[in-house]
Amino acid sequence: MTQADFHFFSAEPSPALAPFVTCYWGVRGSLGVLNYEIESVLPTGTVELMINFGSRQRILAYGERTADDVFDTAWLSGMQDQPLTHRADGFSDHISVRFRPGGAHAFLDLPLDELTNQVVKLDDLLGPRAASLRDALTAEPSDAGRCRILEGWLLARRREVHPWYATVRRAMDLLRGGTRSLGVTEVCDRLGLSNRYLIQQFRTTVGLTPKTFARVQRFQALIDDTRGSDDPPWARLAARHGYADQSHLIREFRRFALLTPSQFLERRTPDEGNVKGD
Repeated sequence: MTQADFHFFSAEPSPALAPFVTCYWGVRGSLGVLNYEIESVLPTGTVELMINFGSRQRILAYGERTADDVFDTAWLSGMQDQPLTHRADGFSDHISVRFRPGGAHAFLDLPLDELTNQVVKLDDLLGPRAASLRDALTAEPSDAGRCRILEGWLLARRREVHPWYATVRRAMDLLRGGTRSLGVTEVCDRLGLSNRYLIQQFRTTVGLTPKTFARVQRFQALIDDTRGSDDPPWARLAARHGYADQSHLIREFRRFALLTPSQFLERRTPDEGNVKGD
């Protein structure tokens, strides 16, 4: 098997789901053809729903906490503020829904912070409905057909969002505004909210506190800025993304990747967004 046998696809959601879903995506193949089998997924600020048709997946570590959790059929990965290290026991074949920050709130009847830094079997959340979804997807051979099935399933599950959801989305936009992003106190002042109220609604709707959410978003923007470069200008990137200095940038790398910037570059996966495991 060669790299050409490793298939990746992605598709955009319909306009009705676009406020809640970033994309559908999937892979078919073995990480072994890419010369690694263990991958650490860095925090992205998203919740992922994954339906598996291939070999079982193992979570080997949640950040620095080692594990050996096995997932066979379908699972939901909550908001992570630490690397999630996994390995497929053979052939990977799955389709996933990547929710926008806060987007999963419209489909799940529980506070999102109950899923933070966890991966939960979909059966435990939805009961027999999880198996019915997987059965329908398994019977459909095409990627496009599977995306249509997921679209219909999500549209049927979509709930009325809480009245304060629009306020949380506005707060997220202000917190991740790039070089013009605001601090949490400034966001509260702008929106006329108390800090305690914003934290409570963020935890329920997004799964992280506003401050941690903003740090994860800044870290991901930094990672995106390193793509295509083997020697990124770290001092310039630190200033561009609002880090106090390069030492601050390094501390954030250690917090969210458990690596230094140079270690990250040495272990980057081909998509340049995650790292190869040991």
